[in-house]
Amino acid sequence: MIWYWGRRGGGAQYCYEMARALQRQGEFDLCLSLSRQSDLYHRFLELGISSLDIDTYTDIGSAMRSVMRLPRLRRAFARFLDEQGVDAVLCTMAHLWNPLFLDLIRSRNLPYVVTVHDAKLHPGEQFKPYQRWLDHEIGRSDGVVTLSRHVRTVLCARHVLREDAVITAPLGPLLNERLHPLPLDGRPPRRLVFFGRILEYKGVDLLLDAFAALLRDFPDITLSIHGSGNAAPYTDRIAALPNITLDNRYIPENEIPAIMGKADLVVLPYREASQSGVIAMAQSCGVPVVVTPVGGLVEQVIDGETGLVTSEVTADCLAASIRRMIKDGALYERCARGGVRHSASVWTEAAAEVSRLITRLSAERQRV
Repeated sequence: MIWYWGRRGGGAQYCYEMARALQRQGEFDLCLSLSRQSDLYHRFLELGISSLDIDTYTDIGSAMRSVMRLPRLRRAFARFLDEQGVDAVLCTMAHLWNPLFLDLIRSRNLPYVVTVHDAKLHPGEQFKPYQRWLDHEIGRSDGVVTLSRHVRTVLCARHVLREDAVITAPLGPLLNERLHPLPLDGRPPRRLVFFGRILEYKGVDLLLDAFAALLRDFPDITLSIHGSGNAAPYTDRIAALPNITLDNRYIPENEIPAIMGKADLVVLPYREASQSGVIAMAQSCGVPVVVTPVGGLVEQVIDGETGLVTSEVTADCLAASIRRMIKDGALYERCARGGVRHSASVWTEAAAEVSRLITRLSAERQRV
């Protein structure tokens, strides 16, 4: 059973793509447990996979009211496990309600595998209790899927885990079926895009400083910043620079292809990172990326083949790499084509890694 009760953003997209990849692989008889409030709920239904669909919540008020339904949900969850003959459970992203249901999985002696996107909270993330919930869930799991070797290293330093039960399955392009390689029209790349939540560790200030330097050489260069979060620290700087647009809101998944379609370069000026779905999406569209050398970003970008990794986390190094990509047409085309090639098989590889882990854990459980 693939289990994800979250609602929106990369978590829902990741669950959908992993379900599709495992369905294509055909090794398991799949079933799902989903939230009806998921942004992608109707697209999950189109997969034709048996599913236990529940109502979760959309805000604090509905979350408080939903607590009264938890005993009934526990009974429905247990019944679904039994009726479907579930042999193993894969959680594609932890949810606040998960710990209240783990005993139903453990009491049936089912292997439980949780996907950990971030081993610890990023700087500036506010919801501290989530870390305790996540640590508890990891501690009760039989196996863990990470999306980068960096996260695996951090995770193993924080938890006592079996080495062979913690795997890395690479992150493929989210919205994969809706993203398509863009034609290379030969014009110089001038349109820079930053996409994602705006948090301090994302380095928007570094990008703005780099952009100011680039304007001196390329006065027609543009920068589009798309994402929710606190943009207040940057609005004065943005207003003082030409050719910048700020779209400071949550971006629905149906708008993402159009954003990628207007990008020549996607820039990730992060000070810290686990991995990035933005990189995978850009590569699948044939849009080269420029990233800083932090966390799992360096695992996702083949320097000089699918994008550029800056030498340091500074505005000067960021500007230098962007400048190089703008000036070197052969490099730009090589990275555009290389990104498409690289992204084509990632979900197949990821599903194979996850399948091997689940198969091994299930075999071990049967021998006990």
